Amino acid sequence: MKLILILFIFSFLECSFYQTRKGAYATKSSAFYKIERAEFERDERKILAASFKHPIKLEQSKIGDILGNIKFKKSTRIIELRDYVFHLNELETLSRDLKQVLENTKSDEVVQVISMYDHTQSVISGYKRTTFLIWVDELGLNIVFGQMQKEVSRDDSKNFFDWTQVPQIYLKISASLDENEIEEDKDSNISFAKIDGFNNRKWLIFSLRDLDKYKLKDRKILSPSSSKKED
Repeated sequence: MKLILILFIFSFLECSFYQTRKGAYATKSSAFYKIERAEFERDERKILAASFKHPIKLEQSKIGDILGNIKFKKSTRIIELRDYVFHLNELETLSRDLKQVLENTKSDEVVQVISMYDHTQSVISGYKRTTFLIWVDELGLNIVFGQMQKEVSRDDSKNFFDWTQVPQIYLKISASLDENEIEEDKDSNISFAKIDGFNNRKWLIFSLRDLDKYKLKDRKILSPSSSKKED
């Protein structure tokens, strides 16, 4: 019985993590990997149909303009949290490194990004982790989020291997449901990818035909949390 359980767990882990992931670049708080497009074509029923436009050159400041306005909402039975996905200091180094990675990505690769940051930076605060896939195709810059400000234990944050072991990000809506979603904001010039006719609110598409329309805005103070009434 134990052997069957072990084999089941091993099989689950094998299915939950990318098999073709190759390290591209890393810092003490971020990691960039390349994943073969063919892996997604098998697992996601060829959702990635459009041709990739890699490698591509985007200015660091423009990447910051695009990523910096993205907000997310986390809802549970008792708490609702709204926040910008990336801290401004996190955004500066992330966009710098992502620029180089996109310039060195092949036409058959998707980039997986893992960013770990202490958003509060207090004596008792800890790191939070955000993961996403990114690539450029005929529609524009595609970003599919997985974890968004997921708390990382103190032990895991000290070891690169531990905090970079993250679950696979799925493109299908039914496989990526949790309490997080990107907050819709018409002023950010983004659109959601449609899967089977429905918006995937973790998959954003930014058209690159007019880059001037993307500009990092002054940040508003968002309500950190609000209590919800029990049912």
